[in-house]
Amino acid sequence: MFPLPILPLPGEMVQLHVFEPRYQMLFDELEGMDLEEFGIPFSKQNNLAGVGSVMRLVTVRAKQQDGSRDVVVTSTGLFQLESFEEFPEVQPYPNGRCNPLEEWREWPLGEACERAKQALFKVMKDQGISTTKLENVGLVRFVQHLGIDAARRAEILASKDIHTMQSMVLERIELTRKLLVQNPTQNGGLFMN
Repeated sequence: MFPLPILPLPGEMVQLHVFEPRYQMLFDELEGMDLEEFGIPFSKQNNLAGVGSVMRLVTVRAKQQDGSRDVVVTSTGLFQLESFEEFPEVQPYPNGRCNPLEEWREWPLGEACERAKQALFKVMKDQGISTTKLENVGLVRFVQHLGIDAARRAEILASKDIHTMQSMVLERIELTRKLLVQNPTQNGGLFMN
């Protein structure tokens, strides 16, 4: 486990600078193919959110003599964190138990989000913004393409049920639409609030 204040969604790549010796050991194992994957549980101010990303090493961009390195990793899935342990005398980097969230691909937007999505699409098309990447996607992909920050992503994905997730995404869809509607007044020097 490598807790960080990021929550990459499946398919997203992230660059990391690995400098702590315990995480250098984790990446030594990944480079040596002793480990296939590792987890990045979302952590904000040393508080774990209970969700994270399953990650794979893509490439090592640079490795220094002190063992620090710049790497590129990609998310291959999501998990719910069951436990998080640190036993430095046994293993230098943290470990934990996770439940894979394999059903993330099937999480629907729901009727209210679909209606809000159509209203958003109309505004986007009126402003010449492509909607191609947002069409025919489920909840997680929609969250990804809306540019929701890591803390909000974690809050949505850590929700106990799909209806709560959908409600949170609905708020973001409506906010995005309102911001796009207000955008033309911003170009004229005024931003109506």
